Amino acid sequence: MKNRITMIAGIVCLSILTACSSSESVKGTTSEEQTTSQSGAEMIKANNGVVSYHGKYLKLAENMDNLEKDAPIIIKATKKSEKTTVTKETKENVFPTDFYTMSDVQINSIEKDTTGKLSENMTIKVLEYSVENVLVEGEEYDLTIDGYKNMEKGEEYTLFLEKNPDGDNYILSNAVISKFPVEELSEEELFLDGGQATEETDSIEEIYQEVYQEVLEEYSE
Repeated sequence: MKNRITMIAGIVCLSILTACSSSESVKGTTSEEQTTSQSGAEMIKANNGVVSYHGKYLKLAENMDNLEKDAPIIIKATKKSEKTTVTKETKENVFPTDFYTMSDVQINSIEKDTTGKLSENMTIKVLEYSVENVLVEGEEYDLTIDGYKNMEKGEEYTLFLEKNPDGDNYILSNAVISKFPVEELSEEELFLDGGQATEETDSIEEIYQEVYQEVLEEYSE
């Protein structure tokens, strides 16, 4: 059973979220399989077994126009499978300090592709910012960046992406505000916190909801 806990943890600094490109989209250090790491310290509350770290962002698009402008790739895709990676850097860390999910998605349609390398029915790898059901000292926890919830297998999403130059995968172009279910879902279903946002994530989730409605209207079939 997942416990409700309060913990002291490092600010999770997702490397791909800590620098901006010349177009001011959210980018950063690249590697073949980029991970999350802790830097600094803050009080983080885990509700109902969800440990949500707060990412560092230089800039996040706050509307669909900016999101579309900054994203080199916009596709509709269905998640097929995933592979998770969880690492504890030292024995002193109770909770894992590095974690990510690499998801395989099949492209259903292409709305934008400045790379010219994608095609329909092609399968690509997309880096996601959470790992669920991680066993820590006999209990299961979900680890996430700002409440980010991974795509569900078999479900279709509108994705705003960019290519990882150093790896055979793609990253979300606007961090946690880059992945939107094609089927409209309730607020409680969109984040791992079940609609109970923390002070750190409340503004991010509010922006997400506003952009989500725009995406639903613009990219509905």
